[in-house]
Amino acid sequence: MENNSKITGSRGSMHIEQNIDIYDYVRMIIKHRWVVLSVFSLIVGAVLLYCLTATPIYQATIGIIIDKEENDPGTLQAAVFADTSGIEYYQTMYKILESRSVAYNVIERLKLAENADFFRRADRMDTDNASAQANPKDALIGTFLANLKIMPIKNSHYVNICYQSKNPVLAATIANAMVEAYREHAFAMKLDSIQNSAQWLNDNMAQERKKVEDAERALLNFREKNNIVMDFSGETETITAQKLTKLTYDVADAEAARAEVETRYKQAVAATGNQDMLDSLPVVLSDSLIGEMKTQEVGLVQRKSELSKKYGMQHPQMLALQSEMKSLQVKKEQQVQRIIESLNNIYQEALAKEKSLKAALEAQKGAAFSLNKNAIEYTGLYCESEGAKAMYALLLKRFKETSVTENLKIGNIRVVDKAETPLVPIKPQKLRTMLLAIIFGLGAAFGVAFLLEYIDDAMNTPEDINQQLHIPFLGIIPLRQQKGPTPEDAETGPPGLESFSSPRSPTTEAYRGIRTNIFYSLPEAEPQVILVTSTLAQEGKTTCATNIAITMAQFGYRVALLDCDFHRPQIRKIFAIAQEDGMTNLLVGNKKIDDVVCTTEVPNLYVIPSGPIPPNPSEILGSTKMQALVEELKQKYDKIIIDSAPIGAVTDSLMISRSVDGIVFIVRAGSTPRKIAGNAVGALKGIGATVLGAVINGLDTHKAGYHYYSNYPYHYGHYSYGDDADRFEPQGLGKQLTSISRKVRRMFLG
Repeated sequence: MENNSKITGSRGSMHIEQNIDIYDYVRMIIKHRWVVLSVFSLIVGAVLLYCLTATPIYQATIGIIIDKEENDPGTLQAAVFADTSGIEYYQTMYKILESRSVAYNVIERLKLAENADFFRRADRMDTDNASAQANPKDALIGTFLANLKIMPIKNSHYVNICYQSKNPVLAATIANAMVEAYREHAFAMKLDSIQNSAQWLNDNMAQERKKVEDAERALLNFREKNNIVMDFSGETETITAQKLTKLTYDVADAEAARAEVETRYKQAVAATGNQDMLDSLPVVLSDSLIGEMKTQEVGLVQRKSELSKKYGMQHPQMLALQSEMKSLQVKKEQQVQRIIESLNNIYQEALAKEKSLKAALEAQKGAAFSLNKNAIEYTGLYCESEGAKAMYALLLKRFKETSVTENLKIGNIRVVDKAETPLVPIKPQKLRTMLLAIIFGLGAAFGVAFLLEYIDDAMNTPEDINQQLHIPFLGIIPLRQQKGPTPEDAETGPPGLESFSSPRSPTTEAYRGIRTNIFYSLPEAEPQVILVTSTLAQEGKTTCATNIAITMAQFGYRVALLDCDFHRPQIRKIFAIAQEDGMTNLLVGNKKIDDVVCTTEVPNLYVIPSGPIPPNPSEILGSTKMQALVEELKQKYDKIIIDSAPIGAVTDSLMISRSVDGIVFIVRAGSTPRKIAGNAVGALKGIGATVLGAVINGLDTHKAGYHYYSNYPYHYGHYSYGDDADRFEPQGLGKQLTSISRKVRRMFLG
């Protein structure tokens, strides 16, 4: 449905369009009132029957807190049980609470199999399947779990255990018994785990004891084999490292000393035979005896210099002095040789010391490597021995703890609120259920009404004309009520002459309103030549054309009614005309207008029947002779009404549309399909034809949803005048809607 709440004028007009939209929905609901009432009554009645016949169910609730199990990481519980601090733990606890084992524990504890309020075997035999009948235990547990609810409170350790039963005392008893059943089940699970652990410990203790003995024996044998008196420690390793470091430094010093002595010795040996080089050696220069000899040598040289001034070289004193100098030189050389030999001795001593220290260093390194190797092997044996002893001690401790824990009955559930016997049933909640049934029933009923309206493809209302065909709405022709043979029906006469035979009927008033709308349908002047057509056959276009012509004649116009429906002509029958000639004779040119026009009992109304049926109606109606005939008739008559064949069947009306001032389109309420009617109007607009508007024919204004159309202004239907006895007034809900419509119009239009 398109939105009609657009601003087309003043604020008041906008509100009127919005209210009309509301009336559309109200009309739709009233139209399908029996479907709405049926669906609503069915749903509400079924729910009411359920509330009246359902067995009251009571719910008892016990509130508990599931505590965390704080386990010491070094205890057995930490090794056996899972983490108890996460959400997985609590989810597991909830599943245990609603497990089959706990359920059957409660059943056995309270002997529920013998309680008729809990389990009725006769009912179970009728409803349970074959497997449940073959295994009563499964049926008992299924019944129990179906009525059990575990409801944890979010972000807390608080849990509500709820049980439902038709016996309130039994519901409270079962809810309270759930806690004890869970405690026993949880303890049985822990006890089973502990016993299994104890058995495992006992089986492995002998094996661990043998491992300790073997490790101790291997360590002792290693110590005896390697003469290890004391355990390896960090101090032993430190002393060994210090010794190795000291020897390393001593070897370095010895190498340096030996190199120095070796250098001096090799210099002295190299200078042998060269007195000057020997004299320049530091070791020679530093010798005291050599120094004295050099002093004596200087003195002899001075004496020789002095005596040479007095005596010749052969002088006895000179010869004696030379002999003394040679003797001194020989002593000097001997002393130098002794110095060289001394250097050689020092060198050999330094070399021997170096070799000795190196040998000691290598020996110390070998001892250190041997010590490290023994230490590694010793440490491995020692750690293996200590580990075996620690494992054995741990198993022994766990075994003792298990023996103590096995005799302790502990639990992690605390009861906060015990279950009390409920006084009010939890279901059925009659008031809430009935309110929901009413709401759902209304929604379903209105939904069905909307669905029926949506799938209804027929034209029914003025809004359909505006929204589907997009042409003006000229009026409504109410459905002619079929009554028994009475004097009033005799006065009414045939439908085609009702505007003449029943001038005060609602239908006649509707035709007068349509006549007025046609007069004002064009802005320049009243249309003179009017074509009346429809989409399909049997939509009442001929009846509408006849009555429109009658109302215009009653208005004072000279009116000519032309029957151009060459396929199913009806006007001749309506007016009981015996004449055979008509439109076809005029169009083929063998007759004149005065020869075929017929007078009627309606003043100012003249009829030209169809005449003989031609073989080619479309070509004849679309010829220039048709246009010339219309022009000639316009000179003799004030209004010309043409009845033509339906557009959806043939193209006759499309051919005639070029010769008329406007077209009145007839749709049958509840019959004319919207899409086909839209295509027909589109075809007229496609050739440039002027469509004055549409008329809804055969609308049952007494039918649900259409009451308010009966009191619309004349351009939406009809209004009555005259005595109150002849006035047409809506009834029931239609009357209330009419009153509301009047108030709204007064509010916005004054």
